[in-house]
Amino acid sequence: MISCGGGMRTGAHVTIKREKPHWQRSLASRMGAGVYTDPVSGNIMPWRLYVPPAAGGGLERLPIVLALHGGAGRGDDNLSQLDESVDHLLSDACQGLEPVLVLAPQAGIRTHWVNYPSFDPPFTNFDQRVIAESKNLQTAIRLLRDVSHKHDADPSRIYLTGMSMGGEGSWDALTYYPDLFAAALILNGAGDPRAMGRVTKLPIRFYHGRADKITPVANSRELAARLHELGALARYTELRWAGHDIRDRVYTRANFAWLLQQRRTD
Repeated sequence: MISCGGGMRTGAHVTIKREKPHWQRSLASRMGAGVYTDPVSGNIMPWRLYVPPAAGGGLERLPIVLALHGGAGRGDDNLSQLDESVDHLLSDACQGLEPVLVLAPQAGIRTHWVNYPSFDPPFTNFDQRVIAESKNLQTAIRLLRDVSHKHDADPSRIYLTGMSMGGEGSWDALTYYPDLFAAALILNGAGDPRAMGRVTKLPIRFYHGRADKITPVANSRELAARLHELGALARYTELRWAGHDIRDRVYTRANFAWLLQQRRTD
C-alpha cells in the first residue's frame, strides 16, 4: 500500500492498493504461510514455505533452501518476498532435479538483513565489529531451524541463496553460522572481508554484475581476493555486461544441480 496526497481538495491522503503480479500470487498459492515470533527477541517475521507434493512419500529427508529476498521484498504482507528468486527455486530448473523445501522469510519495512545505517545505495562491504548481526538475520536462522525440524529436513543439506539485500544477508549468515549450511549461491552481495576465514571450507558460488550501481562489483572483488588468499573453496564469477538483477543468468539448472550435490560431512 502507498499513500499519496493528491486527488482530494481536503488534502487527505488516499490509500491505493497495488495488486501483486499474477505470477507472485500464483507462487503464494503453492506455498504454506505463517508468522514466526522470535522467542529470544520477540521479532515478528512472516514466512512462506514450499513443501513439494512428494514430501512425506519417501524415506529420504528433503533438502531445504533459505531464500533471502532483496530490498523490494520488505514488508508485512507475506507476499512481496516471493520474488524472481523464489520463482526460479520453485521452477523445474530446481524442483525437476529433486523435491526441495524452499523457505522465504520476510524482513520488515525499513529494515535490512544487515543493519546498514542507510537505505540509500550504494551498499558496500562492511565491518562486523561496527555493524553487528541484525535481529532479522537472527530471527530468520531460528525460523530456519524450527521449520527444518518440523519438516524433518536433511540437516546435511541446508542451502542458502540471496541477491542484493539478500546477498548481503547471505554472506552474514554464512560467516555467523558456518556450521549450519552445506553450500550457497550468492548474487550481487556484500560482506565483511575480515570474516572470510570462517567460510574457507564452504562450497560457495558467488556472482556479480560488473555494471551494478546498487551493490558495487568492488564488493565481490574484495571478498574474492580475500577468499583466494585463504585458499577457500568459494568460486567467484563476474558477469561483464550485467547490472544489478542477474538472476536469470545465475539461477540455472546447472547451478541448482551443483548446489544440491553439496552435503555437509560433519
